[in-house]
Amino acid sequence: MPGRGLNLLSLDGGGIRGLSSLQILKTILERVAREQGLQAPPKPCDFFDMIGGTSTGGLIAIMLGRMKMSIEECMEAYTELSDKVFRQTHSLSLSLTGKVRGKFDSKALEDAVKQNLIKHSLPEDCLLQDVGQASCKVFVCATSGSTRQTVILSSYSTERTNSDRLKYTKIWQAARATSAASGFFDPIDVRLGSYKESYTDGATGANNPINYLWHEAKEAFLEPGENLEDNLDCIISIGTGIPAIEPFGSSLKTIAKSIVAISTETENTAKVFRRTHENLVKSERYFRFNVSHGLEVIGLERVDRKDDIVNITNLYLDSDETHDLIQTCVKTLIQHEGASQFV
Repeated sequence: MPGRGLNLLSLDGGGIRGLSSLQILKTILERVAREQGLQAPPKPCDFFDMIGGTSTGGLIAIMLGRMKMSIEECMEAYTELSDKVFRQTHSLSLSLTGKVRGKFDSKALEDAVKQNLIKHSLPEDCLLQDVGQASCKVFVCATSGSTRQTVILSSYSTERTNSDRLKYTKIWQAARATSAASGFFDPIDVRLGSYKESYTDGATGANNPINYLWHEAKEAFLEPGENLEDNLDCIISIGTGIPAIEPFGSSLKTIAKSIVAISTETENTAKVFRRTHENLVKSERYFRFNVSHGLEVIGLERVDRKDDIVNITNLYLDSDETHDLIQTCVKTLIQHEGASQFV
């Protein structure tokens, strides 16, 4: 093999509990730095060939991969963004048309993303498409308001990429689209040239985007007939803990049912992927990290419990089982030095 194989990263949705994902990733990269004698953890955009996420996992994917933040910069930006965004502006309600009105101010999310773009020397209307020779490809999952199907908004082009989405979608629009979770934020309409597309929810059916990551990596990196498993070094999937079932109370049954469906789908997706890719598990190339206990009592919007999220995650990371799994993961990540053969 002329260079190392692919390193891929999948990030679940989970509101403020995205801090748990970041803490896990931070620990992994710190151990990579220690093993390689680096002064600081490598930037995820320099270490992973593709990062995909949904909802707040999509936000993090954009920050790490498209905006090229370090893990420390991302944790700071994500915390600041959460403090601004997860402030309830009105009670959960139905509009005159029967649509769920978001609990939080969608404009606050838009403004927070734009402020981060400017802070990192990017224009506020910067496209999601990365026209340079990016070492890291990024995508987020969103749900089309017209078809209710999951769509991919990406920084790169493949033979199946919707050219209008690639040409017109801005970073802040992608962030809003993947975050338009039922009951949290309002849907968003994005003008794609001569028509517009509405995005209503990033999480429905794709809160764990591991299968979409697998498909996108095949489309973006491989030639027809090539096998992704043969070209893969490591694939990491990071969750946000077991979701709280009813973060809004029981005021709207449809929203409560949606949250239940998402929570069930997320772990079922992980179990099925593990079962259908058993060779990756046996060869120590697939890793799933997800706090099993403690986060389930923390609602998706509870910014007042940021410290609890980090502390609970650290308990999970300190367990013998997780410590050993991270050590194995780090060994896999660093066993092949140098640039990816796919850059």
